Amino acid sequence: MRPHARATRRRGGGIGLHMAPMIDVVFLLLVYFMVATDFSPAEEVFRLDLPAAAAAASPLDLQEAPLRVQVLPGPEGGPPQVTVEGPWSDLQTPDELRVFLAGAVVPRGDLFLADHPIIIVPGPETPWSQVIDTFNAVVAGGCTNVTLESSL
Repeated sequence: MRPHARATRRRGGGIGLHMAPMIDVVFLLLVYFMVATDFSPAEEVFRLDLPAAAAAASPLDLQEAPLRVQVLPGPEGGPPQVTVEGPWSDLQTPDELRVFLAGAVVPRGDLFLADHPIIIVPGPETPWSQVIDTFNAVVAGGCTNVTLESSL
């Protein structure tokens, strides 16, 4: 009986993995993730409407070229000297610029939109207080898109 017991012990004593339940679990996980995942947003085709190439800009459209305001030092204790590029050469002080912009911005006038870009360019010797006075005058005139630029 002893030799027969050894043979039985050898046959049933090994450790092994049963592959059939493992494959079942893998397929169940695969089915679960395929059902739970939404593939449609990544596969959509997005419409793209391009403008016609022959469309030309109307000459009546507002120009988006920024209004450049140069600020130079004023006389001792006086306001700064303001120079505006373009046909507005009669503007010479921040108060004159404020009055001009107050009448030219769209809610009250019809020359500029409130967000039309305005660039203030101070001269190299201009005191900072005079640059801020000009900036405040532009904002008081109703403009909202005002930036400072270095004159270097």
